[in-house]
Amino acid sequence: MLYPKGRHLLRPSDYGGQASYLRGLFVSNARQIKGGRRIEIVKLSMKDLYQLFSQSLDGLLHTYSINIAPPLWEIPKDKKYGDFSTMIALKAAPVLKRDPYDIACEIKSVLQEKLGSYTDRIDIVKPGFVNIFVSKKGLIESLNRIIKEKDDFFKDNRRKKVLLEFVSANPTGPLSIAHGRQAVVGDVIARILKFFGNDVICEYYLNDEGTQINLLIESVRQRIKELKGEDLRIPDGGYQGEYLKSVAREAFDIEEDKLRDFVVSSMVSLIKNELSSIGVVFDNFFSQKKLINEGKVNKVIETLSARGLIYEKDSALWFSSSRFGDDKDRVLKKKNSELTYFASDIAYHEDKIERGFDEIINLWGPDHHGYIGRVKASIKALGYNDNILKVLIIQLVTIKTKERMSRRRGTAILLSDLIDEVGKDAVRFYYILRRNSSPLEFDIDLAKSASLDNPLYYVQYAHARIKSIFAKAGVVDDFNLDYSQYLEDEEEVSLVRDILQFSYCLNKIYYNLEPVFLAEYLKSIAAEFHRFYERKRILGSGDDKMHARLNLLEAVRVVLRLGLSILGISAWDKM
Repeated sequence: MLYPKGRHLLRPSDYGGQASYLRGLFVSNARQIKGGRRIEIVKLSMKDLYQLFSQSLDGLLHTYSINIAPPLWEIPKDKKYGDFSTMIALKAAPVLKRDPYDIACEIKSVLQEKLGSYTDRIDIVKPGFVNIFVSKKGLIESLNRIIKEKDDFFKDNRRKKVLLEFVSANPTGPLSIAHGRQAVVGDVIARILKFFGNDVICEYYLNDEGTQINLLIESVRQRIKELKGEDLRIPDGGYQGEYLKSVAREAFDIEEDKLRDFVVSSMVSLIKNELSSIGVVFDNFFSQKKLINEGKVNKVIETLSARGLIYEKDSALWFSSSRFGDDKDRVLKKKNSELTYFASDIAYHEDKIERGFDEIINLWGPDHHGYIGRVKASIKALGYNDNILKVLIIQLVTIKTKERMSRRRGTAILLSDLIDEVGKDAVRFYYILRRNSSPLEFDIDLAKSASLDNPLYYVQYAHARIKSIFAKAGVVDDFNLDYSQYLEDEEEVSLVRDILQFSYCLNKIYYNLEPVFLAEYLKSIAAEFHRFYERKRILGSGDDKMHARLNLLEAVRVVLRLGLSILGISAWDKM
């Protein structure tokens, strides 16, 4: 909807949460005419600088009647190109059929009017890059607000309803190290989405029906027979793990008609405990068995059939998924009338959409890459926009270590083995050191080392070092913001700029769903702090300068602690 005239200028856009930047903007009386187009200048409510600049561009894009997916700004690799840079003019030029340099000039003019004293200058670099150099006033004001507002300085209220489904391993045994990576990546994504004000539900899809569960139950039966002194005959494709011996002992006196539910419940409890040990908790475990028993799978087949999208071939029911972009048609019901997993997947995704989520995010392993096309095809076939679904493929994990791990419960290294070896914090940090789509080598020896070569130790040590400085200075939370004006030399101002890039980092994670960016930022800001500390005297540097630098360190501490918190990792006060 359009906001009432005279109060709010812009209509919320529908891409990725950028619309929330527009709340609280007020129309001023200033007007500019550029290229025959009336551009309204907007007074901006102050957020952090990244959000402030994004508000400005988003409003301008609305004036041009175009949408460009955020993030709208990036951090130049070379500081000579400013603190923030945007390619919006280059992206808008083909749509507007205009010279990108002319558009960049308009953007510069409007930004100068909107941003005022927060910038030293705004440069245009051909063919159409717009580069902003933040003023000292903008830097110091932002630094002081970080010290005062802490986490709230970086927050936003984007208000999407998001369903995040991840792990969803068959409840047939302990989680593997690959499942652990999915769990941590999914949990960090959930945390960043929630930090920006979204309503997020974390869901585990429970494959508690079908062949694998039948094999699990029979494997437990055989273990119970073994306990009774009878011959052990694990079925072909059954489960050999030692963990089933303890399940069999607990199920020894369970009645046959209750055995299935008992075993599945035991496996789910095992999985929940393993996830909890690395700080991952799900809001909901969604049962495939319940989905089938409630008739939702047969109902979705009937819906597709009514649309002329189901046909019979070789005594099986097929879905014409190739008509919606899939590479071939898919079987939904086998000739023995058994439903396929894909049939349940269709019903499950329809159920997700019907629950009213704005966005659905699935984290899958690399073996599920081929499922993306067929699931999106089914969503389109049911009459929904398949853009509601985003699938992230999380690659596999290998272990690097000089020492042999125990592998106590079989031939594979389990998540629980890894947690026992390096602890919760290291597991979480090392799992997000690569992009989701890249294979990950988990260096056990490095993760266990208490040295500055260990990136997690390096970051946690930075936080503890700052706390130690505060203790020696006798300050707790009594920072006098008036002293920040004495931050003047190049290294001080450079560190302030690095701190303010945290907002860009958070937005980059938000839009790309890549936790690795946060690990990279924390390593970088920790390195900048350690270098600053080694080169600059803090305590005893003169009253004004000392308090100014204590303020600077407090802002560093805030972003270190917040970054670690989003990763689900402890920020140490002492090492």
